[in-house]
Amino acid sequence: MTKQRIPCKTVSAALLAALGLLGLSGCAGITKATSTTTPAASSGSVAAFLTDAPADGVAAFSIQLTGATLVGTNGVSTSISTGVQQIEIRHLVLASTVALQNGGAPSGNYTALNLSFANPQMTLVDASGNVTLLNATTTPSVKLASVTVNAPISMSLAANGAAGLVMDFDLRQSISTDGNGNYVVTPVVNVSNVTDSPTEPNLQNAEGTVVSVPSSNSVNLLLIDTGQVVRLTTNPSTLFSADAGASANVTSGQYIDVDASFQTDGSFLASRVNTVSSNPALCFGGVVTGVTTDGLGNTTLGLVVQE
Repeated sequence: MTKQRIPCKTVSAALLAALGLLGLSGCAGITKATSTTTPAASSGSVAAFLTDAPADGVAAFSIQLTGATLVGTNGVSTSISTGVQQIEIRHLVLASTVALQNGGAPSGNYTALNLSFANPQMTLVDASGNVTLLNATTTPSVKLASVTVNAPISMSLAANGAAGLVMDFDLRQSISTDGNGNYVVTPVVNVSNVTDSPTEPNLQNAEGTVVSVPSSNSVNLLLIDTGQVVRLTTNPSTLFSADAGASANVTSGQYIDVDASFQTDGSFLASRVNTVSSNPALCFGGVVTGVTTDGLGNTTLGLVVQE
């Protein structure tokens, strides 16, 4: 099995036909509900990034994140969830994504992050490239053994400041099998502060739709994989592809791909901006399970779509 990202560029008609036979869906048709929070006095911004430690043979793993709350030293809980989110975990081994945000969290010290999950689905690929999709009703099935995770943290949030957490969903430690061969998921999520994380919580190859352009050097971007809206800023060092032009040329409704870094004010500074196709038939990311070439030189890929 080969791990390979399929770029959002022009795909041949033969390949599109092959992917169509597999019943795959593209990334542009995904929409998720989002909400905004008006900052209160003595509040700050919190962002929680999600990444993945992979498991052998698991090509795709999606799960519903149904809730997330921060618990302060005073015992008060603050929600950073925007509702039920269907998130594909496996593609996050390549780069983290913004899974949770709250722009009006009370300033202070926090000691725990509580998460709740539901409805896992898993796609397995064996050494021969055979693909098996599992859920709660298949045989074998995949079900949750525990729906909640209570992770200890030590996070300080200053008034008008920003703080970040990295949530590492460890698939290898989370998945086991029972005596009947069914898969059992007990979510293992290791949480650390952004400054304590060994890897940068940057957005890499993050795809989304520009929902608004507040100024010549900032846009609000709806991330395709989690439905979170992030504030993206640019500076003279930001690289723009030829088709993107410059920051002043990025418009609402445009579909872009970015690399960006989390900033102390809660925004993301873009190092690269590229425009990509919003056509779902031209935009896939996933695991290649097989490659075949016919006598005319036409190549067909078997692909498990992750995003």
